[in-house]
Amino acid sequence: MERWHIQLGRLVGAAIGAFAGVLAVQFMRLRRAEFLPGWPGFRVNHLVAPIGAPASGDPLTLVVLGDSTTAGVGVSRPQDALPYLLARRIADAEGRPVRVISYGWAGARAADLPRQQVAHAAGTGRRTKDAGPFLRDADVVAIVIGSNDATHRTPPARYRDSLRETFEAVRARAPGARLVLCGIPRFRGVLRAFEPLIFLADQYARFLRPISRAEAARAGAAYADIHARVPAMIAGRRDVLSSDQFHPSAVLYDAWARVMFEALDEGAAPAAELASAPLEPAGA
Repeated sequence: MERWHIQLGRLVGAAIGAFAGVLAVQFMRLRRAEFLPGWPGFRVNHLVAPIGAPASGDPLTLVVLGDSTTAGVGVSRPQDALPYLLARRIADAEGRPVRVISYGWAGARAADLPRQQVAHAAGTGRRTKDAGPFLRDADVVAIVIGSNDATHRTPPARYRDSLRETFEAVRARAPGARLVLCGIPRFRGVLRAFEPLIFLADQYARFLRPISRAEAARAGAAYADIHARVPAMIAGRRDVLSSDQFHPSAVLYDAWARVMFEALDEGAAPAAELASAPLEPAGA
């Protein structure tokens, strides 16, 4: 073998070793990092009235499933949480009050939805204190999931199966409800001190986002593409993250709620258009 091949191999090996070392150190630091607690101090189960006009008609019911972003982690009051902000937009548009309840919790992955959250939302889970509303009452069901699957590298096939099972279970219990799935957000810009790890999570999310879109279309659900739409909405703002620099602030939650509401308003994309959704190209 020529000498330059040997030298190049050594350089590449050294670079890979150094990068692996950086990742290992950052992983240990990340495990010691302080994040906001999974319980924000409140539960979202509220009646949201429209602003600026007298409410008319019976309340609509919005049931929310998902991860910490549906539980309100990152804000200090339920009125700034994503489920409440989405309910506010629906109430204002419909001129009717909206009863919103979240069954989501911090750390949830897609597999937790059909296994646990759907049962809780159906009134058949272990949380016997729940007095509703439940899925059978739902006019709208919003699902926000996938971020923890990206950071924990859930296999794409398993992620797809969990989403499909979730949609089928929700449809069986709330056949008349409108559904919206919120896509996986961008990770770039959060936890800047751990940028190599965040970059890898964002790269893995590229495999999962097309699956989210395709499964939403297959189920007749609207798809809120916050990955594509939100960055332009918050460009230049420095107040979009909470104190742990990972979870959204009220500003970012409001941007997500806007995209989700507009997706609901536009309706579901035809399944035929997305049944073979391609993976996002590198650098997208």
